[in-house]
Amino acid sequence: MKKYFLSFFKLSCFCSLLFISTYTVAQQDAQFSQYMFNSLYFNPATAGSDANYTTMGVFHRSQWINYSPTFDDGGAPSSQVGFLSMPLNRINSGIGIHFANDRVGPLSSTEVQISYAYHFNLKNKDRISFGLRGGMYNQRIDFGQYRPNEENDPRIPSTGVENQFQPDLAVGLYYQSLKGYYVGISTNHLLQSKFDYSTGIDITSLKPHFYLMGGGNFDISPTLMLQPSAILKLTSGAISYEGSVLLSYDETYFGGISARASNALDAGILILGVNMLENRDLRITYSLDLVTSGKDVKQPTSHEISIGYRLPAPKPKVLPTIRTPRFRF
Repeated sequence: MKKYFLSFFKLSCFCSLLFISTYTVAQQDAQFSQYMFNSLYFNPATAGSDANYTTMGVFHRSQWINYSPTFDDGGAPSSQVGFLSMPLNRINSGIGIHFANDRVGPLSSTEVQISYAYHFNLKNKDRISFGLRGGMYNQRIDFGQYRPNEENDPRIPSTGVENQFQPDLAVGLYYQSLKGYYVGISTNHLLQSKFDYSTGIDITSLKPHFYLMGGGNFDISPTLMLQPSAILKLTSGAISYEGSVLLSYDETYFGGISARASNALDAGILILGVNMLENRDLRITYSLDLVTSGKDVKQPTSHEISIGYRLPAPKPKVLPTIRTPRFRF
């Protein structure tokens, strides 16, 4: 097992150096405090990673509640994600689909992506997965909410909403240990699609984002489970990281704390949740962010809620053996 883990670590470091060199802008993707329950959004290699269940969920995040912009409506970021992930155990694979919507002031985006992962089973029953994701990325811009430096600039529309669709691509690696821990590395927006909104100039473009995420589930008593996790998000000139510790009681109630930081501590986060129904298949989670940086221009709290559900994965059908009496003796 040590040999496989060392190889995966070396590959992760190589990918990190490769991807870092491509970054030129700050983070563009939506931010979620409950990243530990939303792994498919960050890494396509996690598609079907739970061999026993098909999982699905929806997330809603409202950032800087009651934020008031200088002009026009809105301004505070708002994000939504929905996903479905299903294992295909007969072919050691998994598939997933997710949609995401993100709005920051006059700029909003919507994506629909399909992920495929192939799971390599190791001798010690650990798994290494490779994932590929492709889909469409739509970006919308409300030019009426911008204030250009030069009024009546002919290159920039003064009013109206413009939409543009572009293809998108992502790849990822994911390692799962039978002992309960995991680590994944991924990058998205590999095509670096550009959006000109029929103006003839590149107003915005997608740049690769690099994610490194890891965590684990560790029993500390018959009824208590410790669930630490962390995620690193990297772009040129913008690096942020989050770490969380959750404590689960009887696989039913869970809660914990998390923190997000970049150059300094950005937010402290409280996470509470419950697993419901007879087999604890329904999960409801709420998180509250207490903003600690940039408080002069931000509201102090952000809120996030998610609902997750799982059901037994489809089992491969085994065709019955039909015996011919002629050959039975």
